[in-house]
Amino acid sequence: MRPRRVIAATGVALVLASALAACSKNTGEADPDRDDAAVRQRTSAIATDPKESQGPAPAIPGASRGGTIRTIVQSDFEHLDPQRTYTVAAMAAEQLLVRTLTQFREDGKGQVTLVGDLAETPGRDVNGDCKIWEYKIKQGVRYEDGTDVTAADVAYGIARSFEESIDGGPTYLQEWLADDPAYNATYKGPYTSGSTAVPGLTTPDPYTLVFTFAKPHCDLPFALSLPTSAPVPQAKDTRTEYDRRIFSSGPYKIKEYLKDTRLVLERNPHWKAETDPLRHDYPDSFVWELGPDDTAQTERIIADAGDDAYAISTDGAPQALVNQVLGNPALKERTISAPQPFVFYLTINNERITDINVRKAIAYAIDKQGIVLTQGGDAGGRVTNTLLADNTIGWKSYPNPWDGGPNGNPEKARELLGGKKVKLVFMARSSAFGQVTAPVVKESLEKAGFEVVVKTVETPQHNPTARTRGNEYDIHISNWGADWPSAASTIPVLWDGRSLGPKGNSNVSYFNSDEVNQKIDEVSALPAGEAGPKWAEIDQLINEKYVPVVPLFQAYFTGVIGSKVGGVFFSESIGTHVLYNAYAK
Repeated sequence: MRPRRVIAATGVALVLASALAACSKNTGEADPDRDDAAVRQRTSAIATDPKESQGPAPAIPGASRGGTIRTIVQSDFEHLDPQRTYTVAAMAAEQLLVRTLTQFREDGKGQVTLVGDLAETPGRDVNGDCKIWEYKIKQGVRYEDGTDVTAADVAYGIARSFEESIDGGPTYLQEWLADDPAYNATYKGPYTSGSTAVPGLTTPDPYTLVFTFAKPHCDLPFALSLPTSAPVPQAKDTRTEYDRRIFSSGPYKIKEYLKDTRLVLERNPHWKAETDPLRHDYPDSFVWELGPDDTAQTERIIADAGDDAYAISTDGAPQALVNQVLGNPALKERTISAPQPFVFYLTINNERITDINVRKAIAYAIDKQGIVLTQGGDAGGRVTNTLLADNTIGWKSYPNPWDGGPNGNPEKARELLGGKKVKLVFMARSSAFGQVTAPVVKESLEKAGFEVVVKTVETPQHNPTARTRGNEYDIHISNWGADWPSAASTIPVLWDGRSLGPKGNSNVSYFNSDEVNQKIDEVSALPAGEAGPKWAEIDQLINEKYVPVVPLFQAYFTGVIGSKVGGVFFSESIGTHVLYNAYAK
């Protein structure tokens, strides 16, 4: 049993500690000597001392100014417009370009602190009931043209996120302000409604924002770390074209952006380090090279020649090269291997598979370790039995009664089926991931007596199909990474059935329980310092009593960086490289 989260108030922060699996050296294969019971203590904190939100950020030992850091990634960003951003690669780039009301400051060693970024603090809960929050904008934070960032700019950015044409980003804030999952049913954004007056959001003076909610939202300080709260001056808004040239409030600005080719950043001369508690501007520039796949990225950075000595492989090492990376002592200092916040599930369509004994049989039968081995073994993931990632505040391990062990238990599954031959239609991706995982799913379920029909869907259509209610598929593999280290960004999103609609569902198991919905409401009203263990209880309740999905594994990242890259670490909160400490050696 891993320890529950500990709550402790200090002079600096409210500490919300959670435990993570020990990050032992990965070998690329299942390690019989690895002790999964070993833990290291991680802490997530909300800074309460305003000094924690001031700048400048502590200097990075050994860092110097100058040079160029390069990032190699296969695919271009889906969006760079902050109100449309919902991918970790884009969020990492945006940490250099735009500032948000709050932000997580990480040290790469487990300490994660939520600080005020644009705001003077992570926020003030005015009445202590999480319904009214006040944020004061720091004075002297400047855009790339030298003008000041104001509360109205932040409010306008949030207003943009209500527009249907500015889609793609998270919708927590919009739904909370509108008190409705159909958040733009009334206020539709500044273009459509012709007004910047967001419901529940006011700016009583140029440097103050007030959020007023109908229900308590104690996770607001976390949610405001997402790019939704990035400022956009109304005069600079080019609507859908803003994706191509966003207006910088961070230490860097866009110099060049050629779609599907490269992105080049240069310093924003008006950025002030004294206002920024987490960022630096050590390199003269950052360059993203868009196009090479994970094999080409890894091979080039292993070779470490020329500009590639200053490069980072964003996509990580492919399965075929994992053992080469982890088995080469010369690469040890250049290898990043870390747990990610993403949990993979075998998702069951509960509107199609209504017999809970069938769902339990699926859980018993599935060969989780076989799936993990297709991803490189321990270097790609760790088998899990919980719905939540183990870096979630309040996470706990528990014995899952429907766990068939790492490789499944077909005999137990057959007992539950009672001789029935159940047909399952499995939706597989056309990608390499889908091609290697589908046979494992099919074989392990057929050993238990299921008939499995695999239907392959082109990868770009996989998620939209899964998110469409009434689709023809019984099971598929999905994954989810929390938007902040609280289960409030996982459990209500994936298992609150009241928000189900015809399309665009994150609840792709189509699970709906009055009992679970009521408990979600109860825990959502609790302060962040109290909610963690209660979310963990809901995790266990859903998993044990209802079995809407089968947790498979929590992902790991393994990749290499060039020998001349300094200050880069892997964020276990957002699941990609953090660049704001980067420097060229």
